[in-house]
Amino acid sequence: MPDLVNAIANVRNSVCAVMRITALPQSNPGTPPQFRVAFVGTAWCIVQNRYFLTAHHVLNGGQPRNPNDKFSLFFVPNNGPLAFHALVTGFSLEDIPNDMAILEVASIPENVGNVPAVPVTFQNKPDGSYVFTYGFPSPIISAGNVDPNGNWLGGSLVLKGHANEGLVAGQYDSGGLIYELNVGWHHGESGGPILCADPIAGFAIMQAYRPIQSPGGTYPGPHQGRSLVAIRTALQTLGARVI
Repeated sequence: MPDLVNAIANVRNSVCAVMRITALPQSNPGTPPQFRVAFVGTAWCIVQNRYFLTAHHVLNGGQPRNPNDKFSLFFVPNNGPLAFHALVTGFSLEDIPNDMAILEVASIPENVGNVPAVPVTFQNKPDGSYVFTYGFPSPIISAGNVDPNGNWLGGSLVLKGHANEGLVAGQYDSGGLIYELNVGWHHGESGGPILCADPIAGFAIMQAYRPIQSPGGTYPGPHQGRSLVAIRTALQTLGARVI
């Protein structure tokens, strides 16, 4: 079995949480603006300190992104006590059919220093392949401060990364290669990497689950991620390291 301890340590600081800040409609034009703030997903670095890959649905629930929304990436070095954020300044890819997006930041927080890129691979992973994941379950924001322009100023929350491991349990073509995994994940981890450990490389992202019908109703079934082959050109154009 691959050395999972070192594999997780190698990717931990490359993965971050995605916060969405949405301005609420104002009933009285003279009142201060109000905002909805939530952690909506996970992203991971594909080009050092600049480009981050996530699932498109974290931007607006599968709908086109609202251009008035603001997004920030939150970094938790070594899963420590403090989180630091960077404003998303660009959207280099917004691919709704493949549920993938690439976010850009202009700079990394000074207290973070460096965010290394995770290599990617377009090689197929056969059923039974050992995989691991890393993401940020969405925390409760017990207090939050946002300025009148919708910029995060600070708050109270417990944001921690979360690793898991398992196997490729199945795969099929559905307008692109879909992997099914016996790995569970939580709300907020969508967009996080699905990785092989030897060598370490991301080959898909956490996206959704296949609904399963049972006598008691419809339930979440196998967790799914789409192969990065779907956005090969975009990744190579932006300079992602391919192995």
